Amino acid sequence: MTVQSVTNNAFSHTLRKILLVQVGLVVLTAVVLSLVKSHEFFLATLYGGAVIIASTSYFGWRLKIATQTVDNKPSENSVNSIELIKGIVIRFVMVIVLLALGLGWLKLAPAGVLSGFIVAQLAFWFSRSGYGVTRRK
Repeated sequence: MTVQSVTNNAFSHTLRKILLVQVGLVVLTAVVLSLVKSHEFFLATLYGGAVIIASTSYFGWRLKIATQTVDNKPSENSVNSIELIKGIVIRFVMVIVLLALGLGWLKLAPAGVLSGFIVAQLAFWFSRSGYGVTRRK
């Protein structure tokens, strides 16, 4: 097994874990808000969470592209900075556009959208992964 395949496995594992925790937390929050508030909050919370889930998926894909070596030459520390910055900027714009779409055009409940958005962001904290990481003592 090469260093690159181990890195790809760790990256894929971490991304899957983050996405699963995001989906779980968003659905749980949507159900709770649906019971406490109304069905309108259910859809708004799912939408807010979906914005971050789409953003995470997109940035994971861009990060994978950025870490692949130029011309497919294997190297341990090769990062394409332009691809990384492009991914960050497009992710930021995508989140703004999707939130504006949900709040402005779809007229979803702002509290529900923000609840889903915040809970999905919290998933990054809850899904910390130690896969393939050695800690210094």
